[in-house]
Amino acid sequence: GRQRSWGRGGAAVSGICGIVNLDGAPLNRSELERMAQRAAGRDGIDYHCEGPVGMARQPQHSLPHPERAAGSPARATSGPLVVDNRRTVFAVDGRLDNRSDCRPEAAAHPEIQAAGGVNGEPTDAELMLATLLRYPRHGVERLLGDFALALWDGSCRRLLLARDAMGMRTLYYRIEPQRVLFATEVRQILAVEGVPKRLNEQAVAWHLSGMQTPPGNVFYQGIEELKPAEELVIESDRRCRSRIFWRPDPGHRISYRRDEDYAEQLRELMTEAVRCRLRAREPVGISLSGGLDSTAIASVAGWLRERGENVPSMRSYSWAFTKLTQCDERENSRRISERYGMPATDIAVEKLWPLVDYPRHGPHEDDPFSSMYQPGIEAVLEAAAADEVSVMFYGFRGDMMFGGDIADVPGLLKAGRLAAARRELAWIRRLTGYPGWRVARSFLVRPLLDGLLPPVLSGAFGLRRADGASPVRAEAHVRAAFLSQFNLNPDNLEPRGAAAWRDPAARERYRHVFSPLVMRGVLYMQRLCAALSIDLADPWNDRRIAEFVLASPQHRITGAREQKRLSRMAMRGIMPEAAIAAARKVVPEPLYLDALRRSSYETVMELMTDSLAGRYGFIDEVALRERFGRFVAGSIPYFDLWSTLSLEFWLRCYWR
Repeated sequence: GRQRSWGRGGAAVSGICGIVNLDGAPLNRSELERMAQRAAGRDGIDYHCEGPVGMARQPQHSLPHPERAAGSPARATSGPLVVDNRRTVFAVDGRLDNRSDCRPEAAAHPEIQAAGGVNGEPTDAELMLATLLRYPRHGVERLLGDFALALWDGSCRRLLLARDAMGMRTLYYRIEPQRVLFATEVRQILAVEGVPKRLNEQAVAWHLSGMQTPPGNVFYQGIEELKPAEELVIESDRRCRSRIFWRPDPGHRISYRRDEDYAEQLRELMTEAVRCRLRAREPVGISLSGGLDSTAIASVAGWLRERGENVPSMRSYSWAFTKLTQCDERENSRRISERYGMPATDIAVEKLWPLVDYPRHGPHEDDPFSSMYQPGIEAVLEAAAADEVSVMFYGFRGDMMFGGDIADVPGLLKAGRLAAARRELAWIRRLTGYPGWRVARSFLVRPLLDGLLPPVLSGAFGLRRADGASPVRAEAHVRAAFLSQFNLNPDNLEPRGAAAWRDPAARERYRHVFSPLVMRGVLYMQRLCAALSIDLADPWNDRRIAEFVLASPQHRITGAREQKRLSRMAMRGIMPEAAIAAARKVVPEPLYLDALRRSSYETVMELMTDSLAGRYGFIDEVALRERFGRFVAGSIPYFDLWSTLSLEFWLRCYWR
């Protein structure tokens, strides 16, 4: 009974939504109910509706009571909180990690604990509200965790909306002449009477250009998205004040003598990040590959439990390949599950190729972004739901934090490590195949000058473009006339604040960590998990880890010869040495390419025939089919087809 059709999206685990009538008119409760029920799950909805303000929240059952033992029955965290003689209304979707820092604030507000605390122990929501009330101007930045929140202050008729620093939760809003609508999902806002449904073609253009849609770009006109770490204050006269409440400090530097000292600090940070996310109802699950990112998470969780810490047990779920054995990573994932006694479930994915059972594995209404491997991802989540998993762990941002092709030869030279710099250049030459002069120019001379010259001169000489924002790329079948209507400037893909980083390697790391593509992928996975009322956790996606990695010399983090050098060192003594040595990134691309050419060929042809994307003028359908024919015949090895297919799938689901 837990399996469902994925084609139309699912429910939010603990999403929030609300309506505030800025003119003070009484709220029509039925509008709020329609909005909330558009994403209703099996856990019901908690409402507050009084006067001009209404908020709703889905109960979150993934968290146990803070003082109960792991594995004890779950309780729902409170719905919208109402305090201060009912003038203050607060709703939050998320988790608070620094509870101990916020306890003194709750103690100063006994009325907040009375609103919903259990056995004298405040909930995350109560601690967050107390902090916001104690620090009305700077309270949001004191909150660590994944969250989206809304706070109505009736005394000054002001609405505050905010999203967590790393963008793990999202919040959309629409400001109208007499009211504000906000919700976890766009489709909740669309459910309100009078909200028009109009396609934002600029977001479509970004999607067709490598699926690199910048944060804040919504696919529906008239609806906005809070950016990560954004706080928005809306006054009753519709005046808005927005600020980014957190950015890593480009001037902050961590300097140790030995690699081991960096590894020790990373080990402490990673352990705390995993521990915070293990405050959950038993059991929790992990999507376990053979790569370093997920195996490190599973190992830390097992190590904490083995040491007697009060954390829930973990179950692992891995993809199994019997024919495409080059994609199978279970040899390494089993080293972890066996070492820490985790029940392991293998998911046979070779029969779950891209676009299998079309149109079952469809996109969410909010956004065409999806993975070609969605059938396999959903199979893992359905198995986890059958095991009553409350939280699913992934390691999405591990690659962005500690991997990538980021060379820091100038950093090695500045540290006096001349021999290491020569070895690094030699390995780069071996991996790229570039001649020596090109390697020296690209990886030594240009970044060295970029770091030494003032930003104005560095930009004038074109040095920053050497490692600058990824260019906007669209395939030839995307109509140039369509793209030319919009300013798809590569600078718009640049994460906000990247220019402040003088060191080229640290600047490139910043771009990796806050990549628009990765941010979009995290939101996509949140929705897939929410469809089965499973929460999502990614310990690598932690503000404290981001601050650490950006403040550390990048030559300490990774290298051409040893990818993710620092995270490998940090896992010694926790992860089996054989697993550390064998950990590698495997992308099941053969499954995708084979599906396009064979098992899903007819479905692909159907999506490319009389397409809505063609009718709207987004693509040249004839050119697309011609190029696809060349791809199938083997005359071209690869081209970006998925952005077009996923867009067409989405248009057919929601825009016919």
